[in-house]
Amino acid sequence: MAESRFVPAAAAGRDPIALMFRHVLDQRRRALFPPGARVLEIRPAAPQAGAAFDAALSAPGALDGVDVPWLATWLPRALRPGAPLLLAVTNSRPLPALLALALTGRGDWRSRTATRLAGGPAYATPRDLRDGLGPSFAWRGSFALGVLLPAAGDAGWAAERPQLFGLLADAESLVRRRPGFRGLGAFTVLEGFRR
Repeated sequence: MAESRFVPAAAAGRDPIALMFRHVLDQRRRALFPPGARVLEIRPAAPQAGAAFDAALSAPGALDGVDVPWLATWLPRALRPGAPLLLAVTNSRPLPALLALALTGRGDWRSRTATRLAGGPAYATPRDLRDGLGPSFAWRGSFALGVLLPAAGDAGWAAERPQLFGLLADAESLVRRRPGFRGLGAFTVLEGFRR
């Protein structure tokens, strides 16, 4: 885990979908995190951080394979009481992947579930994180990223069809917080705070 000022959108490369995801997370970060806050960015292969961070976040994919019990003991010690956090959790069955599989027969939305059942790395679900982090955190809400757009990396079409990309991005902004859609995105972002 490491201290961060949050990686700018340019770090997402030229992938329009990754840039949009980063933009949405950055907007929420600015709304929730106090100005000048010392932010802990939760990411793989980063050194452990000391205590007294003012906020925490995880970028999409950073919590893949995380050990939830370890995170539940470590994260509360690293954050001050009242510290807000944003956790982007990869979903195993995003709507765009399910639709692509149904319409084209290509893709496999079950790969993460099969990996988990075969003894591979356990991918934490939003529920796993909410339950696992337990009484140290309270949750304010959640929203989806990639509920109408495919996951970042499948964005070749977005550069070729910018108007369609814009329409889907606008439509996604309208449905990402709706209860029926929050769990159908490529990622679910949990918003909470340290008690």
